[in-house]
Amino acid sequence: MKSSSAPLLPVHSPLWGARARLAGRSRLLQRGVTLVEVLIASLVLTITCGGVLAMMIQSRRLTEGSIVQNSIVTVMQGYIEQMKSMEYGLLAVSPPALDTSVTLPTVKDADHPDALGLSWGSPPTTLPAIGTTPANAVDNDKDIIIKTPLKPDGTPAPITAADTIKLTVWVWVQDLTDLPNNVGGSKAVTIIYTYQFRDGGRIKSIRNSLRTIRSVVPSF
Repeated sequence: MKSSSAPLLPVHSPLWGARARLAGRSRLLQRGVTLVEVLIASLVLTITCGGVLAMMIQSRRLTEGSIVQNSIVTVMQGYIEQMKSMEYGLLAVSPPALDTSVTLPTVKDADHPDALGLSWGSPPTTLPAIGTTPANAVDNDKDIIIKTPLKPDGTPAPITAADTIKLTVWVWVQDLTDLPNNVGGSKAVTIIYTYQFRDGGRIKSIRNSLRTIRSVVPSF
């Protein structure tokens, strides 16, 4: 019977050398493709991790911004509730001209007074742009501590600007009493507040306002 296998080439045959060279090139090509695949996979992984990290940073910024906003709203609502519940006579009316002695007896808590100076004249009819101050506004500057840093040993560390919110409050109180038109004792309270906090690497400023009506009978 005849054998179907290819004849063996002599060791020194030119064809043998050509096959060896082709086999070596094939192995080099396979190694090159594998290296490219590793580089591409590394690039994809880097892009994915970068996107996830950016999302985490943005989520943290939004969370911190929400905490700051809620803290300020709580403080301002506290002022409003005190004005609505204090004795009607203690709720002074804004003076017609600058008079820093006219204040409202608000407090931080039972042991810490936190009076608010009244702005004079009438409040602005629209919310002033950030960076502008009405000529008749009296600044009430407050530092709201939002976190207390700790040292490695657990003791409190010095408070820095990143741990506080800078709050400026303007307050106007107007007497709305108009007995001839059957409007009993009532006063309008307008508060415009601006706060600044560190948002990542920048300082962010936000301005807003609150308005309420206080009658002779305390409202809660």
